[in-house]
Amino acid sequence: MSKTSLQVLGMLASGNSLSGELIGQTLGISRMAVSKAIKGLNQRGLNITSVSGKGYQLESPVQLLDKEVICSALSETVLLNSHIEILQQIESTSDYLLQQSETRDINRAVCLAECQNSGRGRRQREWHATPYRNIILSMGWCFDEGMAGLSGLGIAAGITIARTMHEAGFDRDIGLKWPNDIVWNDSKLGGLLIDVRGEHDGPCLVVMGLGLNLALSEEDQKSIDQVCVSLEQITNNAIDRNSLVIDLIRALTELFETYTSSGFESYQHLWTDYDCLYNREVKVIRGEASFSGIAMGIDEFGALLLDEGKEPFSRFLSGDVSLRLAL
Repeated sequence: MSKTSLQVLGMLASGNSLSGELIGQTLGISRMAVSKAIKGLNQRGLNITSVSGKGYQLESPVQLLDKEVICSALSETVLLNSHIEILQQIESTSDYLLQQSETRDINRAVCLAECQNSGRGRRQREWHATPYRNIILSMGWCFDEGMAGLSGLGIAAGITIARTMHEAGFDRDIGLKWPNDIVWNDSKLGGLLIDVRGEHDGPCLVVMGLGLNLALSEEDQKSIDQVCVSLEQITNNAIDRNSLVIDLIRALTELFETYTSSGFESYQHLWTDYDCLYNREVKVIRGEASFSGIAMGIDEFGALLLDEGKEPFSRFLSGDVSLRLAL
């Protein structure tokens, strides 16, 4: 996005109507430049209308991510060796960090995006996010202990995110659907994806990607192939994106800093507090096969336990299956 377009968006972010003449005078640009910027912003998914006699107006206010606000609120410990980047538009924040890792150190790097064109979910599903209204965040972290010591990290990250949202005052019915969906009343609120590169017993790099629905346009909601919900729909209030980003970065940093010493054991017993499918009838799909039963939580490695009416419980790893409520 051009500097001019970003400045125009900043003026319109509050949702007030502003004339092209006023915008141009304030920014020192021509009316034609204002019109060009508005056109570009609409192409990015922002619905800016032109009202006769009033000027330009956003369909609804937006809060832009503010690096200065985010960095100033985080403690020096959190920011130690950290690099926080806010991009206006990117294909995928996680892919971006993985590409950057080939030429620079991305340990503790945080990438946020206002617009993401090709977000990835589990099993290569596309992640939809309404521009400028959601949280699209990826964080890089280097672990010396290797992949062997990171079992269950994705589930621990999900618990950390859900707990952070509860502590921020959001509905305590926000929970988790194994292995990595953030849900509310069986509707998807967000999801996370972890990419791991490195050695089984040696140094490795983790990039954790998070997508969280704070607000969804009607168009984006219709394009998503599952029942979904946004925080604004849950709370009936606008969400302070910067504040929630600050809380999430702080909590995830603490998770990564302590995980290899605390291990998954300290998170396994917490799963039942957030598990939205516990003791409910579900279907597990693996390739062409499906398995029906009662979800009975997870084991010490984060594998799903399924009661199919026989002992012992069946065990499923997250990499090769999908899970849904039984019809």
